Amino acid sequence: MASVTVGMFLASINAYLNGTPGAKHHLGYGMLARAAFGLWGSYFCVMLNVFQSFVFYGTQMYFGGQAFVIILNSLSPGFLHMKNTLPESAGITTPGLIGFVLFIILYFPIIYFIPAYKIQKLLEVQVVIATATLLGIMAWAVHENGGSPGNLITSSLKLSKAEAGFRVIQGITSVAGTYTGGTDRVSDWTRYGKKRHTSTPAIITLAVTVILTALIGIISTSALAERYGEVQWNPLIMLQSVQAMNYTATCRAGTFFAGVGLLSVTVFVNYTQNCVSSGMDVAMLVPKYVSQRRGAIIFSILGVLAQPWRFLTQATTFITVLSSFGVFMSPAAAILIVDFWLIRKTKWNIPELYKPGGIYWFTGGVNWRAFVAYFLGMWPALPGFVNAVSGIEVAITWRRFYQISFFFGYAVSATLYFLFCKLSPPPGLGVQVNFDVDGTVVVEGVERTSEKSDVDDSKMVGSVETKDLA
Repeated sequence: MASVTVGMFLASINAYLNGTPGAKHHLGYGMLARAAFGLWGSYFCVMLNVFQSFVFYGTQMYFGGQAFVIILNSLSPGFLHMKNTLPESAGITTPGLIGFVLFIILYFPIIYFIPAYKIQKLLEVQVVIATATLLGIMAWAVHENGGSPGNLITSSLKLSKAEAGFRVIQGITSVAGTYTGGTDRVSDWTRYGKKRHTSTPAIITLAVTVILTALIGIISTSALAERYGEVQWNPLIMLQSVQAMNYTATCRAGTFFAGVGLLSVTVFVNYTQNCVSSGMDVAMLVPKYVSQRRGAIIFSILGVLAQPWRFLTQATTFITVLSSFGVFMSPAAAILIVDFWLIRKTKWNIPELYKPGGIYWFTGGVNWRAFVAYFLGMWPALPGFVNAVSGIEVAITWRRFYQISFFFGYAVSATLYFLFCKLSPPPGLGVQVNFDVDGTVVVEGVERTSEKSDVDDSKMVGSVETKDLA
């Protein structure tokens, strides 16, 4: 719980700092990346987020299929005992594939017909359903174990104090790194807000929700592990196991409603956290041909073709994938924050963000400061990452770098980028240029001596309107 709490606290800070640019300038994550990494360099940041979303998107689709399996199991004993006709190489069972197809049939019309700005009311209902479902599962698990949550204090795994400390830090890295990719893109949502701090309550709610959900999961897993002698962290698999062992009328009713609740959670988490945001990212990569909705649909189709159940062949592999995102995401997040808050002092020349050869073009469309700082902060964790994924032996030092990758990458990349910008300042610092509602350009920080006078760049205290730069 300590790892989850600290990790979400860090992710929430990251969300606020990366969400403010959207609230202030009403521009999304792509523009935040352009200002720091350059017009072409920003594609690197976008692709990092697309890759992370792709893994989570596919995973959630598979989970949605498993929720359908629970529902169908509760409705039909025949489905519960359905024989698997697929080969082992398929990586999925016949019931699992049926559930996956049903989830696609349910999910695709939602992303096609319901735009993001109309989803709020449905999300409010979903929050109630999710809360009731998770609390119900926890209450049932504790009841199954005779009213006991199980052994939550003493661990069966014996570790030295040093190893235990690094495991806690690795847990923080896993949680913070997992949510950093999503919180980097908060500007994609805050840009629609009418007030600068509109997103603050939502960010706080996100942190509290994840922490409480983790607590519910720990209690439920602990209680059922003590009751049945098997540790199962995934409630979807846990409920299917219960159906196989105790298929009574009460069990069927309880697992039906739990399956419906988990299905609802999966649909809306995938829609808001992965599908819509990735649609925005894909639209930024090829805006001439792809809209946000088309991007979401393309992303969804690719997610199906990738056979996402293969991400979950083994629970350990999945956990390794999740914990590795901090290696790649934290250096980029740190650079975006330092660039906006410390280097540019929250000021952008907005027309230049869309202009090849402008001040955000840097060198060939790439800001060398950002990329050098990124790779210097990221690479020490790579050997440990390879060890975690493949089992190839590396020195203990490299494994430690991997375990603290979120903190190390964040601190090193932030510090180096700040120093690079001080030693070699990027162009366009200190002046805010906006697009006004009537199509003119508003330059903040420049004194206007008369209504018809030209802009005097030497006097940076007032504001002036200039003619449309287009």
